[in-house]
Amino acid sequence: MPRIAPLLACLALGAVCPLTAHAQGGGEAPPGGTPVTPAPKLRVERPGGTPLIREGQVNRQLLGGTWYFRQDEAPFVGEEQAWYAQDDLAGWTATTVPHNWNATDTTENKPNVGWYRKEFSVPRSPKKARHFWKVRFEGNNYRTKVWLNGERLGSVYTGYFPFEVTLKNLRQGRNTLVVEVSSLRSNSDLTHWRPAAFNGFGTGGWWNFGGILREVYMRRVDTVDVEDVNVLPRLRRVGGAAKVEVSTVLRNFTNRDRDVSLVLRVDGQRIELDPQTVPKLGRRQLSTTFTLKEPRLWAPRKPELYDMTVGAVTGKRELEVSSYRLSFGVRKIETRRGGVILLNGKRLNLRGAALHEDDMREGGALSQRTRTLLVNRLKNLGATITRSHYPLHPAFLEAFDRAGIMYWVDAPVYQVPTDMWVRPGVQAMAKRAATLTVKNNVNNPSILTWSLANEPAEAGPNLGTYAPAVVRYIRDASEAVRELDDTRLVAIDRQSRIGEPLTTEAHQYIDVLGVNEYFGWYRSVIENRPDLPWSTTADLGAYLDQVHYANPDLPLVITEFGAEGSRSGPVEQKGSYEFQRKFALDHLAVHGSKPFVNGSIYWALRDFRVHQTWQGGAPDEYAQPPWHNKSLLEETNVRKPVFLAVAKQFRRAKPLR
Repeated sequence: MPRIAPLLACLALGAVCPLTAHAQGGGEAPPGGTPVTPAPKLRVERPGGTPLIREGQVNRQLLGGTWYFRQDEAPFVGEEQAWYAQDDLAGWTATTVPHNWNATDTTENKPNVGWYRKEFSVPRSPKKARHFWKVRFEGNNYRTKVWLNGERLGSVYTGYFPFEVTLKNLRQGRNTLVVEVSSLRSNSDLTHWRPAAFNGFGTGGWWNFGGILREVYMRRVDTVDVEDVNVLPRLRRVGGAAKVEVSTVLRNFTNRDRDVSLVLRVDGQRIELDPQTVPKLGRRQLSTTFTLKEPRLWAPRKPELYDMTVGAVTGKRELEVSSYRLSFGVRKIETRRGGVILLNGKRLNLRGAALHEDDMREGGALSQRTRTLLVNRLKNLGATITRSHYPLHPAFLEAFDRAGIMYWVDAPVYQVPTDMWVRPGVQAMAKRAATLTVKNNVNNPSILTWSLANEPAEAGPNLGTYAPAVVRYIRDASEAVRELDDTRLVAIDRQSRIGEPLTTEAHQYIDVLGVNEYFGWYRSVIENRPDLPWSTTADLGAYLDQVHYANPDLPLVITEFGAEGSRSGPVEQKGSYEFQRKFALDHLAVHGSKPFVNGSIYWALRDFRVHQTWQGGAPDEYAQPPWHNKSLLEETNVRKPVFLAVAKQFRRAKPLR
């Protein structure tokens, strides 16, 4: 029998576990003599292809072409049988990345393990050249291990964030890169901690897609690498000059100290800095500032972007050994008493819909074509803001920057129960998720808010009450986020139930409060209020007034609202298109009547998968598990009647007033 108990014990710690079980021969015919699929042809290819995102090192190349995939179904034998060192392709099938092994699944939502393999070569370097190579994964789900030519590289990398690995044992000629991706979740996972049928844990607020869900890049490093560049524009007053802070992380790959000069190019200016020493086999962060005397300001529907390149020059060489490019925007975000958010000196009045990466055919591995379609739908809607429960693909953010759509991004800390916050490591993992969200997206001017958690006191016995451990996390994470970026707003997104506390000690550590409200759809009443069996839309206005009264100077943004709609029916019938349309318009009217509500974000733009039993509050005959049907678009991209009704209002709403 498979040894599942040790696996579950390890998963409970939130780690990638040793996957041990009875061995089964890879590529051998199963009992009964059924023939196996022939091994695919081995192709050795060089990296090549244009990056899909602007930001990053200029010499990045897609590691696309032919990859190979192998599912490691329970009892999980890949590591035991050393698939990372397998020379032939028996048991593997040809594929491409990005790849999602359960992209079309609508029944199991099963966590699993998959293996990916890429055979590649790199150009030969000149003699005496100091060349090194890196591979970058834009996002895998959920935990990843990497091998090159049979040797384990680095440690364990978790989902929602990009990571890079140095290819230490690269060979001339054929190289074999092997990537193990596990979507197995632990009971202390920050997004998928709920019990699942497969292994006791592994499900959450959205489908547990597995695989290399975003692109893979390679690049050559010549002695010193510009690893990262962060840009923070500061505008002391609207109409004045902007002071732009630039922080660059350099890494020296050689075994001797290197003097490095940085060259910045922005808006026709060339700024050269004095040489600084980067220690051998080490990193150094260099910071500088420059001034834009009459900056063009970025704003919703009127985006203004500056292109920048940061290059590194070593020693007496005139050529840059590494260059990093990005775009940034100048804008001033601030709050005022009475719960007001100002952008460039004007009050915000935002409207939009949230995004979730799920496609009927592609699953969580969205193509550039699908991303473009969804951004165009936001534009058609008249959206000036969007939101997600985790950091989206960076191509989305660059599209928001260009389109003038603001972005409320949540760290992937989703409805974590109160009792989990006292467990060792949970607060540290959550704080890491919050800071990585900032580090990886800080250059995008579309970002309005860094949200530390979505509905942190939603589940468990203390509904609506923030336990001391939750408050500590919000305090510590807000401090860490502001150390990285104090030009944007820090938030949490709370659920709304009549009878729950209207304020909390944690609110002193945030700048803006996200309000998820479903009055008139879910019960939205605390359990110990038998006098209020259900909430109604008519209760919403008074509730928002009470939240504002309890937090008079804390701005509010409606971060979720919506109702399921799957087919036509009576307007009073929950689950009908007609009910959904009326619900959305009635709630928008309430939001718009409150001067302390700075924006409304509908949940969501397009339907996505939640879990196998999801009904979302709809009656049986209108529910379509596992699909979330509150969105403005069907999962097929067809507009629901609510789309045009909401778009009519959104298009005429001025984002700044």
